[in-house]
Amino acid sequence: MKIFFLFVFSILFSINTLAQYTWQLKLAGGGRGNPITIDPINKDIIYYGSSSAIYKSVDRGETFSQFGNNIPGSSAVKCLHINQNRPSEMVVAAYKGSNYKMVKSTDNGLTWVTTADNLSFSFFGVPSTQDPTHPDTIYLMNGVNFNRSTDFGSTWTTITSSVGANSAPCDIEVFPDTSIILVGDNGTGIFKSTDYGLSWTNTYNTTGEIPTIAVDFNRPGTAWGTKFSGGGGIIRSTDYGQTWVIMGLSGISTWGVHINPENSDYVATGTWSGSNVYITRDWGSTWMPTTLPPNNYAVAIIDSMNLFAAQSGGFYKLTSPYFVPVELASFTAKIIDNKAHLEWTTASEINNQGFDIEISYDNQSFNKIAFVPGFGTSAEQHSYSYFVDKLLSGKNYFRLRQIDFDGTYEYSPVVEVDAVIPNEFYLSQNHPNPFNPSTSI
Repeated sequence: MKIFFLFVFSILFSINTLAQYTWQLKLAGGGRGNPITIDPINKDIIYYGSSSAIYKSVDRGETFSQFGNNIPGSSAVKCLHINQNRPSEMVVAAYKGSNYKMVKSTDNGLTWVTTADNLSFSFFGVPSTQDPTHPDTIYLMNGVNFNRSTDFGSTWTTITSSVGANSAPCDIEVFPDTSIILVGDNGTGIFKSTDYGLSWTNTYNTTGEIPTIAVDFNRPGTAWGTKFSGGGGIIRSTDYGQTWVIMGLSGISTWGVHINPENSDYVATGTWSGSNVYITRDWGSTWMPTTLPPNNYAVAIIDSMNLFAAQSGGFYKLTSPYFVPVELASFTAKIIDNKAHLEWTTASEINNQGFDIEISYDNQSFNKIAFVPGFGTSAEQHSYSYFVDKLLSGKNYFRLRQIDFDGTYEYSPVVEVDAVIPNEFYLSQNHPNPFNPSTSI
């Protein structure tokens, strides 16, 4: 991890050109729907479904290896779910030809069991989703039938046989800690249920398709939706999907959408027929385009420096100078009450175990005097402070040794303070007698 100062960060942030942002193909081969899943416990682990196989990355999408064995009778993966309570379990929506089905593995993908067969999915849609509050509960659209599993995909029950959509819906999203579920379809709009899917009302109408909906887990009641055709654009609701407003990109047929789980102002959306993924860092006020090969199926965000896209050609990861770890934004030292007060701030942190504080009296030989833990991985600004009382008269020098979890480290520049420390403390003789009216010390 490299340490850069604030002026470097400011320069990179101000240069807003497409050349900064480069998409790299990390794994060839496409799925359908949303074949990307981020492990809910360990964000370094990414799963990607392609053809009849699931692939796993343990380094945030840099490299992949196959997870278990191929899924029998599958030519494409539409979506997949990880059991955060039992990491060896995975449920996958897959298909081959006209045979759409749900399969489950309980042994890290070594064997697969079909738990629902001969289903009807939207060809490009995302047919199932987990309940964020109850991870063992999975909702599934089979045509216009709304189904639920409460045992992580082992068995399925039909909740209602009529959602109201005019075709197999494209995406399902559940608001956490509520009974509210949203469904987007092709040609009608968005439907809302407030009773776990028993009844539905149409809350948004469009002549086009609603390919994807994303729920914001940090702003209660907020959700984003994409529009393919029907005027295009991206829409947002702040009242649990009851009303929706266009938040830009009008005329552009958007497809996948996802919200940064650490910062709700950061949202990304892709385009099906275009070659762009658009990013907003101000909650939809402005959008910045990035270019990559079409067509988009889904986007997924870990944090402000890790953005992925599922395209028709495979799994892509976005890289940019903006994503360089701008670790140290400031580092200062001053004397307060004969102690050195060290203060520093970080503009962002990636893989930050913490900081060794080192001191020198000659600016050559440094010794560790303390360790301050870091925030691990964060795209937010953090402030630190530490008091040092092991000072000598004259110049005292300090530096930070920032350490990653793998043991690699980088040094900060050196700061100095000039301390005036008495060599000896004593009380002079009192005169005259201290009980006299006037005494000098």
